Amino acid sequence: MIKRSSLLLVFISVTGIVFGKQLERDDEWFLPQPFRIVSSEPNAALDQNHAQFELTFENYLLNIREALPEIELSCNGVIQRFQLDSTLMHTLTVSPGKYQFKIKRNGNYGEVLSDSITILPAHLTKAEVQFPAMFMVVPDPPVTVCKPVIYFHSPKNLSVNIELTPKGKFTFTYPVYENGWKGTVEAEGGITVNKQHYPYLFWEANSNEINSLVNYNEGFVVSKENVTAFLEEKLTEMGLNDQERTDFITFWGPRMVGSEKNHVQFLFNEEYDDIAALSITPKPDHTFRLYMLWTPMPESTIVKPTPQKLSTVKRDGFSVVEWGGSELKYNETVADHE
Repeated sequence: MIKRSSLLLVFISVTGIVFGKQLERDDEWFLPQPFRIVSSEPNAALDQNHAQFELTFENYLLNIREALPEIELSCNGVIQRFQLDSTLMHTLTVSPGKYQFKIKRNGNYGEVLSDSITILPAHLTKAEVQFPAMFMVVPDPPVTVCKPVIYFHSPKNLSVNIELTPKGKFTFTYPVYENGWKGTVEAEGGITVNKQHYPYLFWEANSNEINSLVNYNEGFVVSKENVTAFLEEKLTEMGLNDQERTDFITFWGPRMVGSEKNHVQFLFNEEYDDIAALSITPKPDHTFRLYMLWTPMPESTIVKPTPQKLSTVKRDGFSVVEWGGSELKYNETVADHE
């Protein structure tokens, strides 16, 4: 099975310093620290003979769907082992005094050492633990949801409310999306919003969900010479009309012919909800949503997907057609090479 890797591996040292690229957090650059005191405050639940450490494990490697690890914690040489749970926290009750920690986790990872830490009577000291490792996982950057356009077809003028909820953030809408679009679908075609007529509604967004939707075992492989003919054939088979087909091809065709070879996968209808949910009142008699995922690939790439079964448009009554797409970044793990 061909799987696309959606992770970037970056080397880090056992001190948490990143080689090659720093990590981004809340739009600010930072260097992770293996052991960091966050706060130390009096706690009324503790008496003068006791104090507590609250350790939060901030290991980014826990985001790669592995089993939660077993932790070996040495506190002034006294060792305890415990299974980390979903809270990623562990509380340790001690007597007031000075303490030094040595912390390990199962697997091939370095250990975390703390400095000598003084904890006062009846105090709760909170600390973050960041495990060093040979690899650090950095998520893919967001993918652009490119030029989704929504067409309306109705045998009569019809007042409508449209709500669109992308799995990400809007980057542009036309007309402006203000808690939805409210307008009138025209029998002659298009939609009127705030007394202005539009042939379709337009939106774009950024999304972190799209990379997980592609399946290189399914779809089509299209050479640059065949891009136009392929799109004309498949869009006609889906039932797109002249305007919808022309708009689609004139937007995507020039981009796709820049690559020697392309993998193309289409998402339909309910699958589109993983990119953006669409709600229209009154409910259309038929809604056809088409999203194209395409990946430019070198000529030497060998991908042999199973051809997709295509859905088709139904247009009687009040019907809605939407199309959009995304270019995905080529990754050598998606295929074998000659």
